[in-house]
Amino acid sequence: MKDIFDECQFNDLKLNTRIIRTGAWERETEDGGYLTSAVFDRYEKMASSGVGLILSEMFTFDHKDRFFDYSANMNYKGFVKDYKQLTDICHNFNVPILGQLAFFYYDDGDNQQAEPNDLTIEGIRKLQAEVIMAAKKFSFAGFDGIQINMGNNFYLSKFTNPYFNQRTDDYGGNTLNRMRIVLEIIKLIKKTIGFHVSCRINIEDVRKGGLTQDESMKMAKLLAENGADSIQITGRTISMKYDAKEKHVFQDYADKLSQEVDIPVILAGNLRDMKTMNDILNSSHVEFMSLSKPFVAQADFLADWKKNGEGTSRCKGCNNCYSKKESRCFQYND
Repeated sequence: MKDIFDECQFNDLKLNTRIIRTGAWERETEDGGYLTSAVFDRYEKMASSGVGLILSEMFTFDHKDRFFDYSANMNYKGFVKDYKQLTDICHNFNVPILGQLAFFYYDDGDNQQAEPNDLTIEGIRKLQAEVIMAAKKFSFAGFDGIQINMGNNFYLSKFTNPYFNQRTDDYGGNTLNRMRIVLEIIKLIKKTIGFHVSCRINIEDVRKGGLTQDESMKMAKLLAENGADSIQITGRTISMKYDAKEKHVFQDYADKLSQEVDIPVILAGNLRDMKTMNDILNSSHVEFMSLSKPFVAQADFLADWKKNGEGTSRCKGCNNCYSKKESRCFQYND
C-alpha cells in the first residue's frame, strides 16, 4: 500500500514524503521585499512537519505586474541573503524547494502590457532571457529549481493557448510552435544552470476555441520530451465542467498523464484529508499531491497527520486567503 508519507524519488530530487506544498501570495514582508520573522517561522514549520517538496510563493519580475504587490519580490538588495537563509531552513530538514515564477503582464520595452501576438522576436528573446535570469537568481539563493507557472491565467498560459495566440510565425499555430517559447527556456536553463525545472499547466480552458484536454496532454508530453523534470496540473478557473462529487476534479486526467510521461505529475486542488489522498494514491497512477490553502490555515498540520495516521485539514475552504491575496488565514491566527 502506498502512503502519502512514503519516501520517494521525484525525478532528480529525493523527497521525504509525497506531499508538495504550493505557495500563493506573500504579504508578510517589509521595506520592499525583506522577509519578516513570520516568513522564516512559516517555512520552518512547513519543512519540519513532513512536507516532501515546497513550491515557493509566486515571484514576478516586474514591479508593474498586476500581482506584484501581493507576490514575493526577487528584485530587492537583500534577496539572495534572505532567501539563502530561507532555503537553508528547508534543507536543514532535507526538504527541497523550488522558486515559483508567475507573471501576468509582460513589458517588452515598448509596451508594458504586450500581448503574445504583439511580441517581436526580439521581445520573445527578452522574455526568455528574463526567465533564465530569474532561474539564475533562484540558484544563487539556494533554490533547488524553478517552477514556471504557465497555468491559471498567467502570461505564458495565454501564449500557449490557441484562443489567444494567433501568431503566424514559428511561435504560433500548432502545439509545438505555441510551446516553443517555453521549450527553449527549459533547454537553456538545463544547459546553463542544470537544476530542476517544473511547469504548471492548465488541464483545459473551459472557453470555446481555447485549450482542450487533448491539447494540454500534447503540451505536457512536449514538456517531458524537452527537459522538464515535473508537471503540476491546474485549471484556468474553478468553474470546471466536471462533477467532482465522486472523485477529485483532476484525478482522471492526472492518472492518464502519469501513464503517458516518464516524469512526475503533481495532482493539485482541493485536497483536504489524508484518507482521500491515500485512496487516490492506491486507486490510480498518481504519485504526488499538492496542497496550498491547508498550509495557510496551519503550516505544520502534517506533523499531526503523521503522528495520528489520519487527519483532516482545518482549512474551511473559504478561499479568503486567495481572493484577498493574503498569506495568512482569516479563520486562524496561529
